Amino acid sequence: MIYPQDAYLPLQAKIIEFIEDAPDIFTIRLRLSDEKVRQKYRFQPGQFNMIYLYGVGEAAISIVNDRDFNDEIFEHTIQVVGRITKGMHQLQQGQYS
Repeated sequence: MIYPQDAYLPLQAKIIEFIEDAPDIFTIRLRLSDEKVRQKYRFQPGQFNMIYLYGVGEAAISIVNDRDFNDEIFEHTIQVVGRITKGMHQLQQGQYS
């Protein structure tokens, strides 16, 4: 996985697609905003991102897609179980996380 100079600095991503899988389960497809970082960004099965929702908090969410399928995006499938995931469920395509 590639990080900015400091692994604790956030990377901004745009929601490319928001998919309602079930009433309490959704998938967000994200693309990193910085093209240079996006080209170098790699992940392995089992890795996760810390997704920060402004003003609410952050949660560790597993990456669910295979980068070989699409190297421009990464996906997170999320079940609404608490205040952070409830807030994430309100996000829409085109917004940034």
